[in-house]
Amino acid sequence: MKRIPLDWPNRQHSSVVTVGDLDWHIQLTGKGPVVLLLHGTGSSTHSFSDLIPLLENDAQVLVPDLPGHAFTLGAKLEDLKLDEIAHSLQLLIDQLGIEAPSIVVGHSAGAPLALRFAVAALKPPKLVIALNPSFIPPPAVYTSFFGPLLGPITRSSTLSSLLASLSPSIGMVDKLLDSTNTILPEARRVYYRKLFERSDHVRGSMNFMAAADIQTVLEEAKLYQGKLICVLGNQDAWIPVKPLEKIIRDYFPTAEILKWEGGHIMHELESSKVAQLILAGLTEPKG
Repeated sequence: MKRIPLDWPNRQHSSVVTVGDLDWHIQLTGKGPVVLLLHGTGSSTHSFSDLIPLLENDAQVLVPDLPGHAFTLGAKLEDLKLDEIAHSLQLLIDQLGIEAPSIVVGHSAGAPLALRFAVAALKPPKLVIALNPSFIPPPAVYTSFFGPLLGPITRSSTLSSLLASLSPSIGMVDKLLDSTNTILPEARRVYYRKLFERSDHVRGSMNFMAAADIQTVLEEAKLYQGKLICVLGNQDAWIPVKPLEKIIRDYFPTAEILKWEGGHIMHELESSKVAQLILAGLTEPKG
């Protein structure tokens, strides 16, 4: 627990759980049906920090730092694939001794992971909520900035350390956040800056993005028989609404599509709306 900053959001719910080679940092709180929250590339538990208190009276909320991210340590770079992480998540849930998740929420790259988890689960969740899901290739801002580095970073901890050390001086994190078209307040930006000063987080995030096999998720979409709700931000500059909506219509024809005003990480500013979706899902019978 020493590696979790004292000022980290919801730290009172944090614990470190060892499963195999992974030392997971998780936040677990509340009672009731289990809701699993999965952050996107480069993020952490903090992405859902305002959402957790809105759910804990009605659900048991599990929020992990994904392998390669933040304060979850021990991930091998070759294991940062969606299938491997989905399997590791199931092992984590088994270790915790909690019920199978009733609802899985995934933001950005966490949404394909949510679907891979749902497909592989012995007891699939009744609902997957995909927030600005990464069902199309990475945004231009990512590929233009990180593209030339992705190959070397997969092999070089020195290069990722250099990028992490340069992050504050070149304003990298703020440029990335601004490019999402979400106007995050300073109180939320500070956590992203802290994360990207860690070379292991930089390296893990980039490898997670590079390893994401979105096409397999789309091709196996029919294997998930539960309900899917996709929430799209009208101002999302990373994953534009029109091409994303077409992908969803083509591969997930029964999915419910909601459009909100906001950018790629709008969920951090719309916690009450996300909570309403989840709480409504908890009360619906399994279809």
